[in-house]
Amino acid sequence: MSARPEPTCKALGTLRYGDRALIIDVESADPIFNAKLAARGLVPGVEVGVLRSGDPFLVSMDESRWAMTRDDANTIQVNLIKPTGKSLLRKLWPR
Repeated sequence: MSARPEPTCKALGTLRYGDRALIIDVESADPIFNAKLAARGLVPGVEVGVLRSGDPFLVSMDESRWAMTRDDANTIQVNLIKPTGKSLLRKLWPR
């Protein structure tokens, strides 16, 4: 779907519960699978969160949740988004 992924990319299927990532590329030669992901909004540039890292693999995106097999998740290349540590509310109103 896009240019070759950067060397720091990981397969979505390798992430764990709670991780957030940005989709970089989909490495599938199957146009039907690519269309299925695109219809769900799972395209390069979209941020996803991992809700379950087993099989099925469950991800969240905006207000949606999607399940897929781990093999399907491994075709999606992502860059991990590092957690900020504190929420914005905690920064504004520390205890």
